[in-house]
Amino acid sequence: MKNLKIMSLLLGGLLAFGSLTSCGDDDEPEVMKATSAKAEYVVNLSQDLLDAANVIIYYMDSNGEQAQETVTTTTWTKSVSFAKLPAQAGFSVQPTLKGEPTQEEYTIEATGQMTLTLLDQKGKTFGEPFVSQLLQIKGQLGPDYLEKYLTRISTRVSEAKEIAADGTFADTTISWGGNTDIDDPNRDTEITNEGATGKTRG
Repeated sequence: MKNLKIMSLLLGGLLAFGSLTSCGDDDEPEVMKATSAKAEYVVNLSQDLLDAANVIIYYMDSNGEQAQETVTTTTWTKSVSFAKLPAQAGFSVQPTLKGEPTQEEYTIEATGQMTLTLLDQKGKTFGEPFVSQLLQIKGQLGPDYLEKYLTRISTRVSEAKEIAADGTFADTTISWGGNTDIDDPNRDTEITNEGATGKTRG
């Protein structure tokens, strides 16, 4: 009888252990993935550019729509959050001449950069951020070439990316203010304009 009680206790313990083990197997770890993103835009402009031109920066906002701001300071930054994927991110610098140039020479410079960070379902950083190479254009210009050079800025200091539903990045085209099809009128002017590079999701 005593042995029977011991066997019953052992059997009950084994059944309880098995029950706990089977429950634990059902609690598989959550698979993390990219579900949202944020973009940070940074643009730097020379004071001569601001003196000579009205500068508008177009960018993609959190609603997936184009927004724009008139820039009056040499540094412009904007942080935008995208609540869901896919999404488009990007910016474009578009200056137009204010009036008749008054200086004999202008130092015209514009640089821009975009950083994209993916976020998982818990709002934490997912994988490696994408950082575009610095888009840059600069030159010393007399008044006769100023307006043509401003058009060059509109076509060159511009960045656009598609963030896919799986968290990968791809080049895309956005029609910024109707100027994306403007021909480059000043191709022989020295310019630094590196293409965008970066890593996709982790």
